[in-house]
Amino acid sequence: MNNVLTIKATITVESSGKVIDTLADWGCAIGNNDYIGEPEVETYFIDVPGTDGFLDGSEAITGRPVYKSREIDILFGGKKPREDWDSFISNIRNRLHGKNIRITFSNDPAYYWTGRAYITDFDRSREIGQFHLSVPKADPYKYSLADSTEEWLWDPFDFETGVIDQGAGITISGSGSYTVYSGDVAIVPVLNVKSIGSTGLKVTACGETYTLTLGRNRFPDIVVYGSDVTLEFTGSGTLDIVYRRGSL
Repeated sequence: MNNVLTIKATITVESSGKVIDTLADWGCAIGNNDYIGEPEVETYFIDVPGTDGFLDGSEAITGRPVYKSREIDILFGGKKPREDWDSFISNIRNRLHGKNIRITFSNDPAYYWTGRAYITDFDRSREIGQFHLSVPKADPYKYSLADSTEEWLWDPFDFETGVIDQGAGITISGSGSYTVYSGDVAIVPVLNVKSIGSTGLKVTACGETYTLTLGRNRFPDIVVYGSDVTLEFTGSGTLDIVYRRGSL
């Protein structure tokens, strides 16, 4: 088991882009192991008269499990001069309380969690203080730091389970293809078209053909989940294929 005193978090305030290192900037370590709650499956059971049990319609619409928000509750603690604690907590509240944040933990550096944060349960005994950073309705999934168009990083990359996506700067001349490999989270790729040639640009996937236009193209019926999906292009142009992987 990891020693919790060595675990820190990096917090990014989405509205301002401000980045906080909880050890370097606050001098506070994480004091609990169970800071990420379990995901709750969204279920729908139908009681059909004259039949045993219930009809499970939980996956009838999506064809996959859907999860409700989960709770993140981090206990932070540290040592400071007694007279510094009240202003310290006030500054943290000003920066974080009620704001949407991204959190990356040092023992899982390739992913971030997101949600609206609250500072609660501050307590101090002489120089030792503690408080909770709570995200009661966090997204059920953690997401990869890099999307499919960004450079992947060596340090946090998991060579056993990681997937290297290379969706930036795709050039189509006559025809071409790009495969989106299935992962743990349903992916609906965004096709950001930068240029289109005189022959136009189309994509075929999941049994349908779509005409692409300049800018952002997103088709809800192109869903990658359970099996890989190959995007088949005809025409000419350049585009980025943008998506981000996630995991429970």
